[in-house]
Parts: sequence; structure tokens; C-alpha cells
Amino acid sequence: MMTAASVSASTDAPSGKPFPEVTFDRVSEIFGHNLDTSEERLQTLLLAIGMDHTTPTSPHFQEEVGIPFIVHYGPNHWVNRLTSGDMSVGVLVNNALLLLFAEADIPNREQAAFDLMKLASDKGYWPADYFVAETNLLNHLVRGPEVAIPMAPTIEASGLKQLARDTMDSFSRCAEIGFAPCRYRIGFWLSNSQKTLQDGLKVLQAAIDVNLKDTRYEDKLDGALVAAAQELAERGGAIGLNSDTVDQYRKLIDQYSRSTSRLVN
Repeated sequence: MMTAASVSASTDAPSGKPFPEVTFDRVSEIFGHNLDTSEERLQTLLLAIGMDHTTPTSPHFQEEVGIPFIVHYGPNHWVNRLTSGDMSVGVLVNNALLLLFAEADIPNREQAAFDLMKLASDKGYWPADYFVAETNLLNHLVRGPEVAIPMAPTIEASGLKQLARDTMDSFSRCAEIGFAPCRYRIGFWLSNSQKTLQDGLKVLQAAIDVNLKDTRYEDKLDGALVAAAQELAERGGAIGLNSDTVDQYRKLIDQYSRSTSRLVN
């Protein structure tokens, strides 16, 4: 299990170390508009990297990871370091980010990025844990991204038990660090089975608590928060939630549903 301090914070998130200053033109030259992705998995990966960067107690706090560092040194700097055999976390992740977001047409970019992130995950970099687990989940363990909860009978029948275990382990590592998206995934996964329903609901409670207290999640996890609150409002009796607590979750649903509706419209 990882021993890094939690990334969760109160309403005042830690400032961390500064990113280098880069120009918008230089960012656009390398990435075009690809950083404005609507893909939730990629948005959340960038959030995770930013949160680790602003957590001074992270074991990888000194790593120069993220888009500003790629732009500051230039893509060739990171590619050359990887080519020369440098397998440090910063080199692995920044090359993966280049593969995922760079405007250039790169063959087999998705698989190559996954392989680099898997190496970073093996070195204990928790944002890579999220990326590897989420990619496995969406590509192999669910019917589609709109039904992103693994179905145990399907996993059993398709011979994906080991992949499911590895994916759960990866989500668990970044959930232990305190990353709310991983806690939501674990909570929904567990609550999908009657045998682990109580554990799942408790994890969803913890995820909502982290989500609400850390300002770095603002306007980023509203859909997951609403879904978790609905689960607790409908099934909270399994963990002894009283009517007042259930009512609080229903108010959260209304509040965040209205917020999401305004953003859509």
C-alpha cells in the first residue's frame, strides 16, 4: 500500500511548487486545442497530475511532470531523455502526455501512452494508477462509458478476473491517496454487489466528503457527486442513514443537478 500523504484538502488547497511560466502561443504550437478535450478520462488525468503537483508531501513532488514542463523544455527534451534510457517518472509521464495530447499525428499513440503510464504506475505514481485503471475499465470491463460499473458475471464469463483485480488494485491505490474520482469508482464497484453494498456506500460517503471539502474539484466532479448522492439517498438504509441525512443527500442532488443544468444550457 502507498504511504504518501492524502491529496485531499480543506477549502484551502496547498499551493505546492510553481509551474514554469509558458505562453499560450507556445502551448498551442505543441498541443493545438487538444488540451480542451471533452473526454472525462483525460480531463481527470490532468486534474490528478495538477493535484499531485500541489501536494508537497507527495513522494513525486520534485518531479517536473505536466504540460507546463513539457512546453518549458520542449518536446524534444523529453523524447530524447526517454530514447537515452531515462525511465524516471517525469520522463515517462510527460512522454505519455505528448502521445495523448500533442497535435502531431503519432501512430499507435494510445497504446504507447498506456504502456508508459503503466511503467509510471509501477513506480508508484498515483495519477498513472488512475489512468491505467480507468483505461482498463472503459476498454475491457464495461459495456460502454455510460455504464461504467463492472458487472461481475460478465467478468467471470470473459476471463477477465485478473485484469479486474489489477484494475481494482490501481483504483484502490489512488483512492487511498484520497483522489475522489478513484473513490467514486471503488464505491460504485462495491455497491454494485449486495455482498459489498455497505462497504460501497461508505466509500461513496467518503468520496463526497473529499469532493466537497477540496476546492480543486470545483465544477469537475458534479456528475459523480450527484450519482453517489442518489445511491446514498436511495439505499442509505443499508448503512443506517437516518431521514435527516438522506434529506441532506437529496438537497445535494438538487443543488448540483441545477449547477450542471446551468453549465449545459
